[in-house]
Amino acid sequence: MNTQELLSPATQRSRPVVSFPASQSLQASATLRAGAISTGLTRLDDAIYPPSAEEGDVDSRGISQGHVTEVFGPPGVGKTYLALNITSNALRGGRKVVWIDTGCPLPRPRLRDVLQKSIQHSESSRTTEELIQNLIYIRAQSLPHLLALLFRTPTGFPPEDCDLMVIDSASGPFPSYFPNPTELKSRLAQSKTIDKAQVQWLMNRSSNVTSDLANQLMKLATTHHMAVFVINQTRTRIKGQPRATLCPVLAGGSWESSISTRIVLYRDFLATEEDYASGNTRFAEVMKRFGKPLALRLEENIVPFIIETDGLRALDNHPSPPMVALNKGEGLEPTMQRKRKVDEIADSQDEDSDTEYGWIDGDDAGLLEK
Repeated sequence: MNTQELLSPATQRSRPVVSFPASQSLQASATLRAGAISTGLTRLDDAIYPPSAEEGDVDSRGISQGHVTEVFGPPGVGKTYLALNITSNALRGGRKVVWIDTGCPLPRPRLRDVLQKSIQHSESSRTTEELIQNLIYIRAQSLPHLLALLFRTPTGFPPEDCDLMVIDSASGPFPSYFPNPTELKSRLAQSKTIDKAQVQWLMNRSSNVTSDLANQLMKLATTHHMAVFVINQTRTRIKGQPRATLCPVLAGGSWESSISTRIVLYRDFLATEEDYASGNTRFAEVMKRFGKPLALRLEENIVPFIIETDGLRALDNHPSPPMVALNKGEGLEPTMQRKRKVDEIADSQDEDSDTEYGWIDGDDAGLLEK
């Protein structure tokens, strides 16, 4: 049907509006979650979607389709390996996966090892090569490439039967395109740019692009009913914190609202001397679930695991991290923040926006006059 036929008077007939109860709509939306994909760690699946939420439905454990799941953590902590585990489980189930690389090449030998182990455990008759045929690998070499791929989607992307899309990593291209505010202010001062509107636009570019990216990812996840797994890198934040703190590179109101599940990976607590010597123990902690941040740090939301050549292995008998074992369910004290003068703020790469860290109105003009 062409455009002319679609807009002809013959087709412009009034159509009745069909309504149904809100409870029925809620029940219908809940059934869409049946296609959740396991992370490969049973305890982590239960932390993402607790058994009490839907008793007896084991297939719904893991990252949910139709939503965006974010994982962040320091370099080398296992973010890509967790993505490989999820990808392997999706491929073993006969699902189609799209892997978008923004500078971190897909470790194909490791993926084959993970798939081979998964096949052996499931006693499947399918081979590794047959499963990999359902993997679509795309390289987005820069931020414009990534945005063009997601906003100006080519024909057939993502495939209609795609159940999982992995982006490794969504934050990777941002630092090279958006300098931190201190560096940007220095450049503007050298270029004698004094247009306040232009300065404000330049300062807000990163947050605007992040907001658009977050909304588009949520739209793709919802319209195609697929799980979007986003890897987010970290950087050190000093201002407004009692101590240097690792925070996600991509953040902000729109980004937060688009994330349904957030997982942080770290390796700060090593309980045994053997673990301390090898440095192989990691922890996965669920910080956000069903779109709501978890205000309490509970032991059941923290899952210890180790990285092996053929995947991740949970440590079921591993002691709880000290800070959680002391008082189970104890809430974290809110960080007290105060506005500081310009000369009190140390330069660091985590300075995202003036409004977030309390820049005083009129400081821009003072810097540009120098």
